[in-house]
Amino acid sequence: MASMSKNGNIWIERELIESRAFAAIKKPTAIRVLMIFFTKRQMEKLKHKTRREWTIRNNGEIEFTYPEAENKYGIPQSTFGAAIDELREKGFIDVAYSGAGLYKSKNLYEISDRWRKYDTAEYEPPKPRPKFPINRGFKKGNQYGRNCLKIKTTVKVNNGSTVENNKG
Repeated sequence: MASMSKNGNIWIERELIESRAFAAIKKPTAIRVLMIFFTKRQMEKLKHKTRREWTIRNNGEIEFTYPEAENKYGIPQSTFGAAIDELREKGFIDVAYSGAGLYKSKNLYEISDRWRKYDTAEYEPPKPRPKFPINRGFKKGNQYGRNCLKIKTTVKVNNGSTVENNKG
């Protein structure tokens, strides 16, 4: 994988660049988005007795919003969405949490190693996007709105009296 050093460089392992998954990326924007994801990772050294390994400290908590892609990097939202879908399909990233496009609720991503087995029998397709529990609008049968069971209306008649009408 790639890591970012203190001087701002990104290190990418040769195996990733030479992989079938990387070669299969069709959209140039997807490669750019992948490199941006690599800059957002926080790498941490794990010390073992024989060697040192790197791990992603913030994996599953990487934020990259559609407005950020558009405003900071100049990537239109539809193009960014297509790049995310392609990177998921090739095994580079997964959606850890779906904000479902709601206000101030962000998608969180994780970097995946599924690309290593891309185009083989052991390849695992991307996990489905997590569903955000959404209760939008009124449910049928509520006491407010046009889908309510009973609608009370008050009508003034010409003689000055009022008549209540219950529908439902």
